[in-house]
Amino acid sequence: AYAALARSRCGGRRDHLDVEMVRGRSSPTPALGADGGRSASPPCPSAAKNIALCVVAGVLMSLWAPLAAESRGGAQGLSPYFSFVCFTAASLAVDLPILACQQYGCPLLPCVDRATSAREYLTLPAPLHGFGLLGGFIWAVGTLSNLVSGDTLGNAVSYALGQTAPVVAVVWGLSWYREFKGAPRESVLALAAMFALFMAAITLLCLGGS
Repeated sequence: AYAALARSRCGGRRDHLDVEMVRGRSSPTPALGADGGRSASPPCPSAAKNIALCVVAGVLMSLWAPLAAESRGGAQGLSPYFSFVCFTAASLAVDLPILACQQYGCPLLPCVDRATSAREYLTLPAPLHGFGLLGGFIWAVGTLSNLVSGDTLGNAVSYALGQTAPVVAVVWGLSWYREFKGAPRESVLALAAMFALFMAAITLLCLGGS
């Protein structure tokens, strides 16, 4: 996803897009800086850097489930609820330096847009803040439910079921944002194959866990 975003913004042929989340569509409006002028695009990372970033992110994400399961094991293990509290506290501790470095020109991760300010953030329309908070709330409930269900279903099965989230995200992209409207036939076939293989993998993981 990051690589696709970087390509669209670094190709020199497209301006930044202001995504209208409420309306469910994107409008090709050039992003404007605080002075009303067109903001400069961030430097374009190389393809190798994009791939390396995705690989590192995948490895780090894959470590969460076994570490969370280990923290709840044994007689002195954490409850699912306190494990989730520790998880969110660690997320906050990691996010703050990343965001701060992005703002002050020393990015720990590649920038995908121009730096902003607290004043500009607070002047955004309330519905945008609401959708962000709602998304975070839904994500938190889903993650906590995944942790709690692990005690009954088993951590392997619970985590496997939780990994169907990308399929749900693709359904949103197809049905609401119309991301594949006008796409070539090869893209549609590849998407269908992804669905089939993804669900087959989840099914096998569940059968193996049971």
